[in-house]
Amino acid sequence: MRKTIPLPDKQWTVIDIVRWGTEFFAAKNVDSPRLTIEMMVCAVLNIGRLKLYTDFERPLSLEELADLRLMVRRRTTGEPLQYILGYTDFYSVRIEVTPDVLIPRPETEFIVERVIRMIGSQVGPFRCLDVGTGSGCIPVAIAKRCHQTVWTALDKEPKALKIAENNINLHELAYRISTMHFDFLTETLGSKYNIITMNPPYIPQHDLVDLQHEVRDYEPHSALTDDGDGLQFYRRMSEVLPDILEKNGILLMEIGFGQFESVKGMFAAVSYNVELVTDLQDIPRVVVVTHKN
Repeated sequence: MRKTIPLPDKQWTVIDIVRWGTEFFAAKNVDSPRLTIEMMVCAVLNIGRLKLYTDFERPLSLEELADLRLMVRRRTTGEPLQYILGYTDFYSVRIEVTPDVLIPRPETEFIVERVIRMIGSQVGPFRCLDVGTGSGCIPVAIAKRCHQTVWTALDKEPKALKIAENNINLHELAYRISTMHFDFLTETLGSKYNIITMNPPYIPQHDLVDLQHEVRDYEPHSALTDDGDGLQFYRRMSEVLPDILEKNGILLMEIGFGQFESVKGMFAAVSYNVELVTDLQDIPRVVVVTHKN
């Protein structure tokens, strides 16, 4: 097996690179080695994976090989593939990502799915708020499918808001999603919303050391933890919710492992119903908060 990144000592084709990269990444214990190298080749050649499979004999130029070698080096240091590619797919929607924003996770899709199912074919408009929007993945994914939603996407990080705006513009949703530079923990909103979503930094500070290297050392610290017990944003939300959620409104929040009872207690104490949404492995993922009748 070849131990180093291939040099242009021969004519390398797509299938050569895919075979080499699969072996190389497997030896380096990189997750999904074949998918990783295929995604990199697609990015370098600016083609889809279907085209990749029909162009296995296509030769790569010296410039393309140079770009690919750089991507391979970055991945073997632990940098997430999504940052290397500059995008990820979230709920079948292409989302731009950089190290300024958290990489959208499949768990967050439970929020999107629940909102879409809840809205269904109802007549809007629904006034919606996304707290700590990051890449804007939640409002973008929902707005693409639910045309009766109008969103305000909040974040205190200007660089994150820039990425969110890029994604909003990429999907031509600027007429229904607006961004706002806003510190949710200290500032006060003056409006009420029908739907509120939030995927906060819920990892307790003492658990950061146990995170994977590529998460802890590459993803934005402020999107991972509140530098406390991981519950600060839920406390703040329970305090301000009566002022920002319409009477018939709904709040959906992603939660971390072991946090459900604490979060439930916060909102039950201020007279809200709290429902737990679990995944197929029965792992708690999302809480749904509504007014008590």
